[in-house]
Amino acid sequence: MKIIDFHLHPYLTEEEFIGKFPESFSPSPTQAGEDLRGCGISHICGSVIARTPYAPEKGFAYFRELNRKALELKERFGTWYTPGFHVHPDYVEESCREMEFMQEKGFRLIGELVPYMHGWKDYSCDGFSEILKTAGKYHMIVSYHTVLGEQEEMEKMVAAHPEVIFVAAHPGERQYYEKHLERMAKYENLYLDLSGTGLFRYGMLAYGAKKVGAERFLFGTDYPICNPRMYVQAVMHEPISEEERELIFYKNAERLLGCSDEENEKFR
Repeated sequence: MKIIDFHLHPYLTEEEFIGKFPESFSPSPTQAGEDLRGCGISHICGSVIARTPYAPEKGFAYFRELNRKALELKERFGTWYTPGFHVHPDYVEESCREMEFMQEKGFRLIGELVPYMHGWKDYSCDGFSEILKTAGKYHMIVSYHTVLGEQEEMEKMVAAHPEVIFVAAHPGERQYYEKHLERMAKYENLYLDLSGTGLFRYGMLAYGAKKVGAERFLFGTDYPICNPRMYVQAVMHEPISEEERELIFYKNAERLLGCSDEENEKFR
């Protein structure tokens, strides 16, 4: 069975590696690819997030550099990798031009956006709302980090932009997971990836699939922070049907990314 990892953080340098125990685990980009393929992952999606602090004095050039590194990784990994890229509400015009540039290259995945790392936090702010209007125009997907204390802002964002596909990252513990499910039931343009905290709670995925449908979940690991084998095995052994497993492992991601039959063959 194919597996598309919709949420990980690829890297080109040691500086960009965000694993929590680099003393014992710090594979090269090539070794990371081998590691992921070794646990059955057929395709990866994600953005480059540098560990160095955000430098506001650089302006949008800081984010453009990260985005170009994502394109460099695309050159290295080829069809195995779908790059995600960054935008920022303090730089609306620059972000919209970046979206146009990426759209022309055939890339439609924004994020994962991690505001606390990049000097902003309000998903419902005016600047980000303007950016999302352009994202809707280009039929882009917005992957966003879920900050546990900002439930109202996340809901305002999703509700105000029904033309945008949103993918929330990280289910969290049950009280936060229930909030995700409540929003997903209300807004058909909202999906949830399984990376980070949550999936290790046995039965969690089956519970969510029953509540909102398996069509609304995307497989993700948050590699290299998390061990991808744990996530693969968790989905393999959840009490769900094989049809639901296929949706979560790869079919939902293929549908959102708009993969052609020819592109799908490249994933096999």
